[in-house]
Amino acid sequence: MPDPSAQSLAATPASAKQAAARARCDAMVHHARAQIMALGVDRFSVNEVLRLAGGSKATLAKYFGDRTGLIAAAIHAEAETTIATLDLDSAAIRTLPLAEALRRALLGVLRFYLTPGALALYRAVISAASANPAGAQAFYAHGHQVIVQALAALLEARKPDGVHPDLDCARAADTLLHAIRAGLYEQVLIGLVETADDPTVTAHVDSALALFLPGLTAAQKA
Repeated sequence: MPDPSAQSLAATPASAKQAAARARCDAMVHHARAQIMALGVDRFSVNEVLRLAGGSKATLAKYFGDRTGLIAAAIHAEAETTIATLDLDSAAIRTLPLAEALRRALLGVLRFYLTPGALALYRAVISAASANPAGAQAFYAHGHQVIVQALAALLEARKPDGVHPDLDCARAADTLLHAIRAGLYEQVLIGLVETADDPTVTAHVDSALALFLPGLTAAQKA
């Protein structure tokens, strides 16, 4: 599969033709993101994206490979936007105590997971996973894993001051993200409850952190 971010185009285009191609790819990703978050991947239409972006199937094939490649690029961009909003690498986050930095990050992630668009996307991916495993893989690699990597980097930056030096940060981040999705998120996802108010979301994150922080910190070092 081609690079989902279409990075084969230079960051600084050397010609008007490259600049036009970059703009066209950006437009395709933009409209793909909007459609996926509104409708989910099962109702995603490449033809509609091409109509709105003014692109062609040849452009799609060159820079994204196929429908799944464009979906991967759109999900990747959505995840990166979420990470940027959380500002996990900012000086403000770095100077916070570990518990508060993680709390801020996880609250932002869970609030994003609970947005109507993110819920619709996850439902569509799960319902179509058996018929479209490539789409499910794209969702996992370019959505969930992007957030895992950002959270793992936050933990890694706290070694050895605050985080145990032997901690597998990627595994810990993955487990922590699954923990905040357990229970509350699952109930909203399958429709047992319509939505979750902010105090409930905050209490859920605080509960998960209370369980996980002792295993993350350097205090357990012998």
